[in-house]
Amino acid sequence: MQISLTNAIYTGAEGRQSVYDLKVPSEWNGKLIVFLHGYMGYKDWGCWNLVSTYFTDKGYGFLKYNVSHNGGTVDKPIDFSDLEAFSRNSYINEVYDFQAILHVLEAQFDSLPDLYVIGHSRGGGIALLHSDHGFVKKMATWAAISSIDNRFPVGKEFDAWKEDGYYFRKNTRTNQQMPHHFSQFESYEKFKDRLNIMTYCQNSTTPTLVLHGDQDTSVNISDGKDIARWLGTELTIVEGEQHTFGSSQPWPHNFLPSGLEKVCVETARFFGEGEEKDTPEDLEKRSLLSDLVKLAKSDDEVRDAEFQFLLSISAQLGITKDDFKAIFESYIEFHPPKLELDRIVQFQRLILLMNVDLEVGDDEINYIKDIGIRMGLHPAATNEVLVRMHEFPNKIVPPETLLEIFRTFHN
Repeated sequence: MQISLTNAIYTGAEGRQSVYDLKVPSEWNGKLIVFLHGYMGYKDWGCWNLVSTYFTDKGYGFLKYNVSHNGGTVDKPIDFSDLEAFSRNSYINEVYDFQAILHVLEAQFDSLPDLYVIGHSRGGGIALLHSDHGFVKKMATWAAISSIDNRFPVGKEFDAWKEDGYYFRKNTRTNQQMPHHFSQFESYEKFKDRLNIMTYCQNSTTPTLVLHGDQDTSVNISDGKDIARWLGTELTIVEGEQHTFGSSQPWPHNFLPSGLEKVCVETARFFGEGEEKDTPEDLEKRSLLSDLVKLAKSDDEVRDAEFQFLLSISAQLGITKDDFKAIFESYIEFHPPKLELDRIVQFQRLILLMNVDLEVGDDEINYIKDIGIRMGLHPAATNEVLVRMHEFPNKIVPPETLLEIFRTFHN
């Protein structure tokens, strides 16, 4: 069955309507992921649509939704046009919203599919509050909060909040002062036991992958360590990454940032553990072709000459047209060639593809430099190649010159 719903309406907490997207690919694997966004977030923020595509390309169904009181509306689901609704949001409302989404799925399918849950930030905390429910097969938390109690103002700020009825936090992107009514804290006090993330983790029956960036300044990595300890599992640290793993709003590209791609790869691997895996050689070939595809897409337009070049390289690598199509439309984990000569050959392929349309953009140059570094090639050598290529017809650096450049910088 194939489903494609965008901005479909559901009724969430307190009878307030909100929207969700549901994508089920034609070759569905029977598994469905529910994605929970975070604080000051929404289902279309940043790279969340690309995340949906990443998983549907792998055969998963994917549902993401706006929580009912996130500040958006049915007509304006992006950003925050209803600050009064935002001010009256509560953590228990988001628990009720998740339960409402489960009812949507029950109505959509004859029988509830195997459910997998991904929660980012505050959404990760809400997801964990359902970790003792047997209906969730596996769960992944991305930079999740470990406690709700410490998300509120304290001291004099708390006293002022209680007295005034509101406190405000600036959204630096929209330049809005986001209101928080004191009823948010009162709701937490009323439902404190139901909102105790630690207790739910300690009683969890759901296998859970805990991911957290070590440069996260929004939710400290100590939250991830606490969650992993309570669950009795390992924390997967994403080195060098902040709260959104390189994503931002708006996101102008049609590919995932490297940090978020790593997170998706780890999550897909965890969700699919026990399934047949590709050989190292297959992974390397797919990674090589994926690098070329990403370069072709870096200027948001793949020209026919570039596409034909990709097809020819695909054939050289022994990749079928069907597999090429899947790689072209999805994201592949980075697997650099083991041998330096093979890495140099791949770098040359990237240069050939960049020049095939006779138009070279800064994004393409920067992408090639980054790939060179990730493959372990000397940065000075790759820079030299990018300078010297202008000396040759069609900017094709002869093999002997290419090798000589890398030998020069080898030591």
